[in-house]
Amino acid sequence: MAELTDADKTDDAARWWRAYRLAENDQVDELRGLARAGDDHASRQLAGWLSDRAFRGGVSDSAKLREAIEVIRPLADNGDDDAELWLTRWLGDCDRIEELRERAGVGSDRASRELARLLADHDLLDELRDRVSATGDHYALRELARRLIENDMDTDLRELLETADADTRQQILDTAAGASSEWINAVRVLADFGHKASRRCLARTLASQGRLDELRQRAEQGDEYAQHWLANTLADP
Repeated sequence: MAELTDADKTDDAARWWRAYRLAENDQVDELRGLARAGDDHASRQLAGWLSDRAFRGGVSDSAKLREAIEVIRPLADNGDDDAELWLTRWLGDCDRIEELRERAGVGSDRASRELARLLADHDLLDELRDRVSATGDHYALRELARRLIENDMDTDLRELLETADADTRQQILDTAAGASSEWINAVRVLADFGHKASRRCLARTLASQGRLDELRQRAEQGDEYAQHWLANTLADP
């Protein structure tokens, strides 16, 4: 690629400033005209202007967001990473799963991330599993694990962990940064696989619920959190 001359840089900076000022002054028709003429700075400013107003005042304006998508799409298709980021986020905001599938299918990392989030939000867990199995998609793996944990789907979570290799298993455990008694069955599975926060949460929950048989069993297996809570519980008068 040829280096930009000083004149090119000056012209580029001038076009950026023009587009920026038009957006600041809400001169959107002028921006549209420049964007249609191929000015990429105008396209970015127009897309940003539309997106900002699509969510203004807590009310979503889907027409503006759809226009923002069409404005930014050519830049994303031409390899602009920032444009790809904006496009995939806006496609997610519009629930356009099929378009995200298409972009992920041709190698868009941004689309893969947004697609995994959207699939999880819609509880499309089988598709997440398929993506993990077919491509090793780590975004899909993380969202699948998160959803299984938060839905307390202990059987599915245990199967996912048992069939994973060591690196993948660690990714799953890393997904559960914390632990909650609200999904205690999933916490029990995570604890079985050595997740520290889950072992701590489980021991505390078992003690508070008076489930001393399980707490004692875990203490005998060497779980230091279970040992601590068992000792504290037995010491209480």
